[in-house]
Amino acid sequence: MRRFGAAGNGRALDTKPFQAAIDSCHAAGGGIVCCPPGNYLIGSIELKSNVELHVASCARLKASAKQSDYRAFDFGRRKTAHLIFSRNSSNIAITGQGVIDGSGSSFFEKVPGKQRMRVRDWRPLHMLAFLRCSNIIIRDIRLEDAPCYSIWPLGCDCVRIQGVKIASNRWGPNTDGIDPDCCRNVFISDCSIDCGDDCIALKSDTWNLGRPAACENVTVTNCVLRTSCCGIRIGYEGDGPIRNCAFSNIVMPDTRTGVNMLVPGKVKVGAFQILHGPAIENINFSNLILDTKIAFYFWIGGESAKPGGIRNISIADVTAKTEDGCYVGGAAKNRIDGLRLRNINLAVKGQLRPSLGTDVPYPMSVWGSWPARGIPYAWFFRHIRGLSLDNMTVDFRGAKGPWLGAVRAEEVADLNIHNLKSREKA
Repeated sequence: MRRFGAAGNGRALDTKPFQAAIDSCHAAGGGIVCCPPGNYLIGSIELKSNVELHVASCARLKASAKQSDYRAFDFGRRKTAHLIFSRNSSNIAITGQGVIDGSGSSFFEKVPGKQRMRVRDWRPLHMLAFLRCSNIIIRDIRLEDAPCYSIWPLGCDCVRIQGVKIASNRWGPNTDGIDPDCCRNVFISDCSIDCGDDCIALKSDTWNLGRPAACENVTVTNCVLRTSCCGIRIGYEGDGPIRNCAFSNIVMPDTRTGVNMLVPGKVKVGAFQILHGPAIENINFSNLILDTKIAFYFWIGGESAKPGGIRNISIADVTAKTEDGCYVGGAAKNRIDGLRLRNINLAVKGQLRPSLGTDVPYPMSVWGSWPARGIPYAWFFRHIRGLSLDNMTVDFRGAKGPWLGAVRAEEVADLNIHNLKSREKA
């Protein structure tokens, strides 16, 4: 890197030397671009096929805070600027035990009277962005202070993210961790994520990608997730299927929502649009430890339509603490189909917020209903076909307020309950 003219002093802009090194390596057929110890100020950099960017220990890539140092390109149907990006590439990697710093806080300001922050004037979007790429490896790197998502692959195949540490502003807007979008064959393991939005979010934004595509064959294991939003979110953005995914050995301390599934109806915000919502199916969760405000929140919007929906979901071997009741609700015309919960220990803690009485309104809003009003049951199920509860325990001994019961099920067909226990206050 030094021989291409990089200063590495944290003051001189090193974008051109970085790009020259990557271009030279790519032209030679591929190899490793090594970033030695130092502080490198950079703007937008494009990674190309057969090139590995290795950020050595004690090396820091610091994102510029100047808009003029970024380049906007067409990423799907949107023209956006990113820090490190790649398009239509294969066999690319970002490795090493150094740091990539997105300077996200430079673009934020506090919302008066709130902890949550907002974008001041402008920001680049995702720190690491990949469009229609294959064979991506991101390993051992530390990503700090993202201005938006830390890692965003869109329409990619064979993505491996291992041993990555992400630490972003806990109140920053859209500071997600890892968001595979319309991707297949994704492996995420041994990662630590602390951020201000979803830690790991599976999406299927087919509108932005510009073609039908699924987010499928995703494995997530051995991760610690901490956030003021959702540890795991599946759905919301897009109409493509999200299927055949496994999450295991996940710990979530100090997190708002543990596992969140969303299938909206028709949505149009500016150019962005959803027609019917994703078909979320064949998803397994096992060995979860959660300390959350709400452990599980599954929701299908009343305006959703087939093929959108939630089908064949399995959750097993969970130890969870929650402040609010868990909501698992389909829609009257689009029920959740096939949900199995087994070996779930849920401890209800703290003070229930002002309750709804015995009624939980329908339709529930995707945003804001449960934090504002509370669910007075540890588990509330609605509009489901095929619900199995096996070896479930609810512990109310640490709870305060007008809790009404462990489980309530409304409009549920084919309900099977085996060994349900409730531990009440003395």
